Amino acid sequence: MPELKKIKLRSFEDLVNIVIATQIPLVHHIALNEKHVYFLPFVGLGDFGIIYYFETNEPLKGKYIVYNKLDGKISLSSKINSDARLTFVPIIEVAEQNAFSLKIFESKKKKEKKKKK
Repeated sequence: MPELKKIKLRSFEDLVNIVIATQIPLVHHIALNEKHVYFLPFVGLGDFGIIYYFETNEPLKGKYIVYNKLDGKISLSSKINSDARLTFVPIIEVAEQNAFSLKIFESKKKKEKKKKK
């Protein structure tokens, strides 16, 4: 299994821009340690994989990310419609997984506190 590297993004918009640029048709969501983590894994890129992720305290309100191809506006929706100007990206709710360790999402500060104990 390749070594995983993480890239924590500053904003949800950054995550959506990666989704649109790479044409990855979904975003994963997992609730973890009272945070909501939205992520895109790129595994199998040679000897390493990359996980782009964004954390928030509250879950996003919607099942789909809606990207307007004409003006670049981003919104959320609970359903899909047939407007050709819009790209709908499903948010996949992860119940459990074993593709990688969830410890990858721990911040360095938390790891340092654990080492001191």
